[in-house]
Amino acid sequence: MSRRVSAFLVGLLVVTSVGSAAGIASAAQTDIAIQSANTSVDQPAPGESFTVTTTIANLESSSGPVDITDVYVRDSSGSKEYARVEDVGSVSSGGTISVPLTMNIADAGEKRLTVHVVAQDSDGTYHRLNYPLYVDVDEPDEAAISFSTPDLVAGQESSVNVSVSNGDDGALSNVKLELGGDAAVENAERVSASIQSGAQVTNTYQVTFDETGEQTLGATLTYKTDEGVTRTITRNATVDVDESNVDAELTARTTTANGSSVIEASLTEYGNVELRDVQLSAVVDGETVARGIMADVPAEETRTVALDGTDVPSGTVTVVARYTAAGEQHTTERTFEYNPQESSNIALTGVEATVQESTVTLSGEAANLGSADADSVFISVAESDGVSPSSSNGEYFVGTIETSEFSTFELTATASGNGSVERVPVLISYSVDGERFEQVVDVDVGGTSAGGASASADGSDAQAAAGAGGPPGQSSDSGGILSALPMALGVVVIGAVGFGVYRWRQQS
Repeated sequence: MSRRVSAFLVGLLVVTSVGSAAGIASAAQTDIAIQSANTSVDQPAPGESFTVTTTIANLESSSGPVDITDVYVRDSSGSKEYARVEDVGSVSSGGTISVPLTMNIADAGEKRLTVHVVAQDSDGTYHRLNYPLYVDVDEPDEAAISFSTPDLVAGQESSVNVSVSNGDDGALSNVKLELGGDAAVENAERVSASIQSGAQVTNTYQVTFDETGEQTLGATLTYKTDEGVTRTITRNATVDVDESNVDAELTARTTTANGSSVIEASLTEYGNVELRDVQLSAVVDGETVARGIMADVPAEETRTVALDGTDVPSGTVTVVARYTAAGEQHTTERTFEYNPQESSNIALTGVEATVQESTVTLSGEAANLGSADADSVFISVAESDGVSPSSSNGEYFVGTIETSEFSTFELTATASGNGSVERVPVLISYSVDGERFEQVVDVDVGGTSAGGASASADGSDAQAAAGAGGPPGQSSDSGGILSALPMALGVVVIGAVGFGVYRWRQQS
């Protein structure tokens, strides 16, 4: 049973007794009574305005109308008056009148009040009636305000969350929350059309404190209850604000990203201030050659960004970070040696060339010296004067070569004419990150004639398979002696065999 219903029943009982006991008889027979006195709010808040509506009846037993001259409310002692209305009007016999009085009570607690009514009948006689009124004044508990604050630093704009929770049985409407106190608040007023029972709405404010130490945040909430009562409550929170400390460190190094050489810059904040609006630039000889933007760096955290190294030359590079911390501009620099890495670079290594008559055979390795994997690697003998790809093995499909890896290959070229073969052009074709690359590499076969020889790819002649001369460092005479030795041994062997046949025939 609600307080209003209870008050109504109590008032009804009182009206019954007052109606019979407080009825006043005169020559004109005047019978009046206070039927009820109800408050517009079950539990008004301290200082909150509410309405007391008093219903006054002129009973049918009255011989004529009465004029209601005064209606007022006082405390139980009669020393303090809260509200009064005069010259209310006339009430005919058998009629009623309801008189509203607006009032407020400053202090919380259960209050025992008295409603006073003064009436005048047609004979000019005044009649006074009293009616008890009990009001429970209490702090509003429909809405609750709570604060959530980060580590606050003087001079730095920070996000503060203020939540409004509805603990009432009905919805709260026209909810307005305003934040103030010792901080400068951006967009301080927030409005919610409605907050349902049991729900919560959180508003985020950007606040800045100029001073350190204990500071105050104050929230003022205005809302309307489902009873139609508009209320305003205020809650304060005490927060600690620290002195700002900026301690940033910048590092830079050469690396690759998506197959391209980049400058990887990392900014770390060891202090208690967030680094904001960070802009990075790479500077060579006073000229900016690359730029980048970095996300805000929270206190005790690191952010990393890659600067495009395409237009950055090798050598000394200075990376500059410009940012805002605690409302002030700061700059941090780092100088390092930039050594760009090629994303695509296929090289032929360990190549050996063998010439047999008009056929030149090349065998070796295709090495990926780039920073990215090479796909669809294709190696072939390129057309040139004096050399053409062999129909049997003039091209070789390698496939994919991962970075820092290699794959073997073998090619055959046909030399035209009887002239010496100086070099064989080899076409290398491959793709990196969807982009196709081609290059022609001349493999030096040492000027070997098309009569049968082998050579290394660096042009140095290997020992001839059938020809004059020996290994480098030996004289031609020693070569001649070694060449005559097999013939002399043959003559000796033939002579020995003939002598043996002759002796056999003599003995026989």
